[in-house]
Amino acid sequence: MFKKILVPLDGSEHSRKIVGWATGLAGALKAEIILLSVIDPEEIEILKATTRDLNQNSEDGSTQVIRTPADVIDDALTQATNDLQAEADRIHLEGVSTSISVGAGSPAEVIVSEAHNLNVDVIAMATQRESALARGVLGSVTDRVLHSTSIPIFTLYPGELNDFENASGGPHRVIVPLDGSSLSETAIEPAVEIAKASNAEIVFAEVLRLPFFGVGIAGIEYGGGDYAGDFGIDAQKVEVSEYLNKFVQEAKAAGLNASASIRTGSPSQQIVDEASETENSIVVMGSHGSGGLKRWVVGSVADKVIRSARRPVLVIPPKTG
Repeated sequence: MFKKILVPLDGSEHSRKIVGWATGLAGALKAEIILLSVIDPEEIEILKATTRDLNQNSEDGSTQVIRTPADVIDDALTQATNDLQAEADRIHLEGVSTSISVGAGSPAEVIVSEAHNLNVDVIAMATQRESALARGVLGSVTDRVLHSTSIPIFTLYPGELNDFENASGGPHRVIVPLDGSSLSETAIEPAVEIAKASNAEIVFAEVLRLPFFGVGIAGIEYGGGDYAGDFGIDAQKVEVSEYLNKFVQEAKAAGLNASASIRTGSPSQQIVDEASETENSIVVMGSHGSGGLKRWVVGSVADKVIRSARRPVLVIPPKTG
């Protein structure tokens, strides 16, 4: 399933960590990495460089060469190509097939366009960039890409990733949140593939939400904890256990170390807690949908998990067309 991984880079120090993590996963999956750099003509550094060159005055009477915005962008594309090739050379040393691509324009639009043109299977992007003036991919760009394509997207939190030299052969634990819907179950196949390739444990998880809510930072939030009376929770746990167990048994039959996890409380927080229990865990989840019992809606949950988990999250968007 995952044979081509597109990795947009932004020229920041985080790039080494993102490339390292993606290299470890690509090695396990025997996938190709495509490194992409996007030059945004509206970037502050390009505008400053253009203005400086155009306003230079000749004092010795010699003919002055006036550089146009196109010249500045061409120089940036050349530098980006050199930088990507250096990254590609490092990846080659890890035995992973690599190619590079450089483009100019709106980052989100170029990323989506290149992903479709190159027929990639997944896009790996940072959830944030290290400073407001850093070149390249913004956290907001990741949001736009996520909502503009049906290609699965790995969102990576740079601060929690290992350096390139410490890249592993994939995750140790794969968590698959389910809600009883067919859309949430689209995450199972890619999760199983990653678990097999990485020899990782796979955990099928579902969160039961209690019938209590309050207003918090993120709006209406459902509580967790112990309450007098089970409010039907015990009966739901039996039902959910049967639901999850069929996936556990199928995974075990395929030779995987598989288990089920049933939690109670806020879905996003419980998924984050599940992921936080083990280092080198990833979450694989659908982007929206609700079960027959409308246990929880994956779209808003996925968004909160991406922003809070500090773990890689593979988002499987709904297919279009």
